[in-house]
Amino acid sequence: MDVRSILFACFTYGVPLAVAAAIFGTRWKEGFWGNILSVFSVFFSALIAIAWWEPLASIISTNIPKMLYLSDCLAVWLIFLVAFLIINELTRVMSRVKVKYAVPIENAGNVVALALLFLTLYGFFLFTMDLSPVGENPDATVAGDSVQIQMLRILTAGNLASFTKPTQFDEDGDFRKNHLERRKALMENVKAKNSLFYEGTVPPRRK
Repeated sequence: MDVRSILFACFTYGVPLAVAAAIFGTRWKEGFWGNILSVFSVFFSALIAIAWWEPLASIISTNIPKMLYLSDCLAVWLIFLVAFLIINELTRVMSRVKVKYAVPIENAGNVVALALLFLTLYGFFLFTMDLSPVGENPDATVAGDSVQIQMLRILTAGNLASFTKPTQFDEDGDFRKNHLERRKALMENVKAKNSLFYEGTVPPRRK
């Protein structure tokens, strides 16, 4: 096994294990009620970020052309963090009293809530990997993110579609393909100019 394979294995399995350990270690005292509220905060923040990252990324890349490619990842995480801070603060204000449960229910519910919190946050992380400058190898973004993409297709279909222009997310199933082409364009730029700051044009986000 070469060094790249070892690093990729550590990233694929080590990162989620480290994140899970950090979540369980730092948030256990928050209890079932506090953690289940955090699940909703992360979930809705992720939906907001996914819905609005493209306009913000376009604004960033228009004003800072060299950030053309990096703007995608920057925009989606920036919106997520701002949305999470706002939603989390609102839930904290509206729920000042911590609901108490019997100890067995509290402990079991806390485990479930923390597991859901990890899955929600890690699922969003996997989705953003497709927007990140992680190289042209399609395996550089964990295949599991197809679960998040499928969930987004369901959430943006039918009555949950946009009011002004009903469109389903990744309706043609080419989201990952388009962003793979964008990563390939970035890698060509890196090899040619030895710089992550992109200069030129990249394939569109959507076709």
